[in-house]
Amino acid sequence: MKNDCNILSAAADNKRRNGAIFSERKTARIHGLDFLRGLCVLLMILDHTSFDIMMLIDWCPNFYYVDNFLTKLAYWVYYDWWDSAARLVLRLTVICVFFCISGICSAFSHNNALRSAKLAVASVTLSLFTITADKLFDLGITILFGVLHCLTVSIIICTVLQKLLKNKAKYACLGLGILFFVWGLLLDFYNLQGSQFDISGQQISALDYLRIAVGTRYYGADCFGLLPFAGIFLIGAYGGAELYKNKKPYLPLFKKAPFRPVCFVGRKAVWFYLLHQPVIFVLTVIIGTALGLKFV
Repeated sequence: MKNDCNILSAAADNKRRNGAIFSERKTARIHGLDFLRGLCVLLMILDHTSFDIMMLIDWCPNFYYVDNFLTKLAYWVYYDWWDSAARLVLRLTVICVFFCISGICSAFSHNNALRSAKLAVASVTLSLFTITADKLFDLGITILFGVLHCLTVSIIICTVLQKLLKNKAKYACLGLGILFFVWGLLLDFYNLQGSQFDISGQQISALDYLRIAVGTRYYGADCFGLLPFAGIFLIGAYGGAELYKNKKPYLPLFKKAPFRPVCFVGRKAVWFYLLHQPVIFVLTVIIGTALGLKFV
């Protein structure tokens, strides 16, 4: 009996020790990164809201016969905001910060392969939904290779490098990231839309899709090619491995209550990205209809 008690006591001690080890290995949330990512998502939602409001001009046959705050806002977005330098600079800054933060966060994941699989499913779902919506309502919202698609491939690249190179993977991420980023700059990636490289409205072949994914062609409502955006992600992955070796936050301030709603958005960024546009569209239609706009 005494031996049995000793065995049970040793097992309990071992369990407690293992529990401590697992507790130490558990990665604490870096609230500053959650906040920055959440802020980027909220700014993206605001930008997409302005797009839906602007599109009332095309969606509503009686738009020019209705005068209210919503039509005035649509005019302002269309003529003064959408193509302004302020919006273009802000949009590009938010996109780059988001991809960099996403790369940094990849350093905290214990299973990037699973993350990439989930994002792949979300990406395919998004593409199918936007393609179907365009075929039914001609809204011009098709996404063939958007943010989620680019993040999926970026995480796969990181995962492969980590499997092959182990501790040296971060240096490969940095080198490949710089290559992708500079290559994207040389392609003048931000001016592909509306140029001879914009293939919107054409029949898309497999080769066209590959070019869209790489970043040498542009298509649809949102298009984020691997050149340069995967480069920004990979540079962020290197930064995450270097800056957060000890998994300690630099700005614990963002853990406090006033910042928690934005941090929550950052933690659930994929869900907000997937669901925000249908919600915005429905709200725009409801408000527009209540103010006298017609959508048919």
